[in-house]
Amino acid sequence: MRRGRPGAPDNWIPPRIAEVRDGSPCDGIVKPGDLLLELAGTRPLDILDYLEACGERRISLRLSRNGREVARRVRKHAEIPLGLVFEEAVFDGVHTCRNRCIFCFVDQLPAGLRSTLYEKDDDYRLSFYYGNFVTLNNLSRADEERIMRLRLMPLYVSLHSTDPFLRSRLMGGEGGKGLSMLERLLHDRFEIHLQVVICPGINDGEELRRTFQDVMTTYPAASLGVVPVGLTARDGLPHDLSPCDGTSAQRVLELVEEYQGYALGKYGRRIFYASDEFYILAGRDFPAGEEYEEFPQLENGVGMARKFIDEALGEYGATGQAVPYRGVITGMAGEKVLCRVMDEACPGGVEVLAVPNLLMGGTVTVTALLGGADIIAALRERKPAARELLMPESMLRDGSFVDDLTPRDVERDTGYRLLPVEVNGAGFVRALYEKGRTD
Repeated sequence: MRRGRPGAPDNWIPPRIAEVRDGSPCDGIVKPGDLLLELAGTRPLDILDYLEACGERRISLRLSRNGREVARRVRKHAEIPLGLVFEEAVFDGVHTCRNRCIFCFVDQLPAGLRSTLYEKDDDYRLSFYYGNFVTLNNLSRADEERIMRLRLMPLYVSLHSTDPFLRSRLMGGEGGKGLSMLERLLHDRFEIHLQVVICPGINDGEELRRTFQDVMTTYPAASLGVVPVGLTARDGLPHDLSPCDGTSAQRVLELVEEYQGYALGKYGRRIFYASDEFYILAGRDFPAGEEYEEFPQLENGVGMARKFIDEALGEYGATGQAVPYRGVITGMAGEKVLCRVMDEACPGGVEVLAVPNLLMGGTVTVTALLGGADIIAALRERKPAARELLMPESMLRDGSFVDDLTPRDVERDTGYRLLPVEVNGAGFVRALYEKGRTD
């Protein structure tokens, strides 16, 4: 079985082992903090090389421990994994995006934000491992063959249009190449989840109908989620880009519902889904939980609101009536979801501080992209009575907001204490009513 590559690219970095699973074949042999220099005689380029090697019974390891090289051999049953957890999924550098999408959100970001926000990836490995969306436009022949050989799935693919010319226009070229690879994968029965970013007047209306129809006939994906284009206040965007509004959102929802009906009749499942933002823009109620089936695109904002509401109401039913001890900070889109929860789960009332995103402006309303400076400004202006405020932990990465400020910075400047909570309804309700939390 072929593993890794002979040698390694110049940007290869020995992967650091974050954890060794208790009771695994490597328990007591490998230590957290070790660097993996070689695995079965080769330098692993990514988590896929590691997973392939796990299928062997005898595996040699070369490690760096506190600056010293250490050689180890592991014997195990072929079906038992080695038990190593790495800090990163790729060790040779992320495959960066070479597309030039006219709506690229990264290109719209203001300067001075968290450095990771400016990273553009189009890496099939991150699609397989984390669920990142990729275009398939930038794959090498070796990448394509590796995907096919390892049968990597599920994969998440940015479609946007099935018209190769329109897709190329939206992505800045090479759109047809990605479609060819997509068709090849689906012909070989790969599980693929698609997304379409809706740019009103460009790929909605009849173009979206064509895309849906092609998915029904030529590109039989496991799911397709439509999301509205995100536009900041930055100048220099193409003049034909405009945000989705209530009217365009309603038309998208009508088309999604029409093709859900066709898909149910043909496949027994809906396949087509609209992101929560479309229902908010159109002033519509979110569909019932069962209409999202297994929530195949939850991380893409499809069904997240419905799941949160149902979890929150279920937890409140188990908790009983009480007086909430804390307030809540959220974005403008999140406020609309929380208000539906509060009406039933918080009859005693709770303060909700909806913070506008002045940092990015435009149509950016998602809570996860709020900056600490905007939160500070809103707290100073609104002065909520609750001194402790819950916030979704998705607003933070490595403890910082998008502008690199931290909850401690907010508390120091305003006196208000922010408490990150899990992004699920049950955890939110528990945190809202619990006393004495000190984290």
